[in-house]
Amino acid sequence: MTPLIIFIGVLILAFLSTNFLREKIQTKFYTPSGIEYIFIGIVIGPAFANWVRLSFHVQYSELINNEVLEQLSPGISAAIGIIGLIYGLKFKLTDFQNADTEHIRLTAFEIIITLLFLGGISFGALYYFFFDGKNLYELITASFFLAVTGSVSSSYAIKALFNKYKPAGPIFSALGSSAAMNLNINIFIYGLLFGLFHIGGKNSLEGVFDSHKITPTEWAVVSILLAILIGVLFNIFLGREEDENKFFVAVIGITIFTSGLAYYLNFSPLYMNFLLGFVLANLSKVSQKLESALSRFIEPISLLIVITAGFYWMPPDINTFIAASALFILLRFISKKTAGYFAFISALEKEKLSSRIGSGLIVHDIIVCAMAIDYLNVYKSDLTPIVVSSALVSVIFFGLIGYSSTKKLLVDSGEITGENL
Repeated sequence: MTPLIIFIGVLILAFLSTNFLREKIQTKFYTPSGIEYIFIGIVIGPAFANWVRLSFHVQYSELINNEVLEQLSPGISAAIGIIGLIYGLKFKLTDFQNADTEHIRLTAFEIIITLLFLGGISFGALYYFFFDGKNLYELITASFFLAVTGSVSSSYAIKALFNKYKPAGPIFSALGSSAAMNLNINIFIYGLLFGLFHIGGKNSLEGVFDSHKITPTEWAVVSILLAILIGVLFNIFLGREEDENKFFVAVIGITIFTSGLAYYLNFSPLYMNFLLGFVLANLSKVSQKLESALSRFIEPISLLIVITAGFYWMPPDINTFIAASALFILLRFISKKTAGYFAFISALEKEKLSSRIGSGLIVHDIIVCAMAIDYLNVYKSDLTPIVVSSALVSVIFFGLIGYSSTKKLLVDSGEITGENL
């Protein structure tokens, strides 16, 4: 039996078993859909097998080896691209135009403070412990990745609370609006990493333009223009097509093409398809149908991506792992709380926010798993296991405590009543 067949079998078993258990688990606890699958990926991945062999001197057969991972990379990139497209289809300019000023203020403080504080301290720590005189480039890209993934907030807990309690107060409104804007802006900022700090693609474009070395800014512009051009041309191609089956097949095809192009040039499939979705969301008359057709696939594709993040995960030595993960979690928590506080004290309409509103935005989004896979595929250095481990541990940790934190904030604000925490 090939490792790929075993992988599919484990995937099906994990989906059935965890969904059966989730209903019982979530009567007392809440876990964002997908986080638990990271552990499935770890168990079937090569890193865990190596750890068992080295630590206990026990023969442990790899279910998924590095060769299979390499073979799966294009398919995983396509799956990440579909997730990016779905998020992009939700990103409409009218949402920003109609957003409350205080919600925009909260989002701005959250992103700016987290990027500067978390990114700056991450760079300082990495520089102090790991700078060897030649790896400044790697230090900057690692810090950039940590800053952006740390800045990402999730709306999973907010949606779960809405489905259960139907809160409708100003704090809940601020949390929902800010989380949505935060995610869209951070995906865009994250994608710039692959242009500003571009690693030569599978077949670099510089071979086409031998007389001109492409600058980091030009790489960033190329990634944006390619995605926008594909989106505009695809919108023209769709025209007034009303047959859902036809445009669904077409959009899957263009997503795979865009993901392949991003993979080929060492851009982010998540980012380029996000821009493609953004173009369609704001130009196409069938964007709502596209979003509806694709949204039913978001859970199984997210499941695949989270498991993949687990078996790509190669942690560093145990001391570095604990220290880096703990520091990242602490810095992210401080950043979110500080951003919320400053947004509140600078607000013109303070009744729309709370001095503790940052505690409602600490849930991490599983889109970080897709970001981690993108980063792993392109940026390979001694720092990669450290920064990826920090991000994934943060996703798990804040996924487990974030729901309670958000719920407590809403209870204290009087928007959820009669709850025993």
